[in-house]
Amino acid sequence: MQQTDACFVLGGNSYERGLAAFDIYQKFPTQQFVATGGNYPYQILCLDTSMVEAALTHHFMLSLGVPDAQVDTLTQSHSTRDEAEEILHYCQEHQLKKVMIISSAFHMRRVRWVFEELFTDAGIEVLFHGASAMEYDSGNWWKNEEGLIMANNEMVKLFYYLLKY
Repeated sequence: MQQTDACFVLGGNSYERGLAAFDIYQKFPTQQFVATGGNYPYQILCLDTSMVEAALTHHFMLSLGVPDAQVDTLTQSHSTRDEAEEILHYCQEHQLKKVMIISSAFHMRRVRWVFEELFTDAGIEVLFHGASAMEYDSGNWWKNEEGLIMANNEMVKLFYYLLKY
């Protein structure tokens, strides 16, 4: 783990990924972050709000103590590929040369595959950090329903990305 021009917290599990970002902030207090994701986590609608994933992650990071000035948001993406393209545009616009991507550890194979292709071609160094799962042990994921669901979803997504991209 090292400080980068910006650390992008992908949409999805705002809690796990927000905690991983906070760990980085504690090691590198001047690190800049960008939370991404334009999907609505429908469970949050129960609280009479329609925060997209990026706003939810931003809110959580602020509640942990990351200063607002160090957390930006990107809200147009709805998939990992969309996020990679939106983040690449952001990096080019802000002339960033070295960035970190945070996602769930279980997703890293697909995330690396999507990001490395785009970012290598653009001359941007990209590092990856996997957020630990809270609902299952990654060492024996098959013993937990949430771990099985995550594995199933990831296999389907890998196959989909292989066909589509």
